[in-house]
Amino acid sequence: MFDSVDSDLKARLDCLIKELEDRIRATLSGDVLLAETAGVLRSIPGIGPVASTMLIAEMPELGTITGEQAAALVGLAPVAQDSGTLRGKRTIAGVAVP
Repeated sequence: MFDSVDSDLKARLDCLIKELEDRIRATLSGDVLLAETAGVLRSIPGIGPVASTMLIAEMPELGTITGEQAAALVGLAPVAQDSGTLRGKRTIAGVAVP
């Protein structure tokens, strides 16, 4: 009994995932700027369709900010803990991008 339920559920989920992927592809290809951004991202070794789509969805600022600003936005920029002549340890932290 449970095997047929599992099979039916898996088939339904696979169908929904395919529909969603098709809608995402159509959205990206239907917008020149999004398609260009996706192409640039996919040209980076290790960035495929899933990663590029997630970056576009989660970081709409891509293409309008510098690499340093993007690193700060996602929390990968080294932040100095300096004050006057005191030099603190550099840490990785997110920073608000103007």
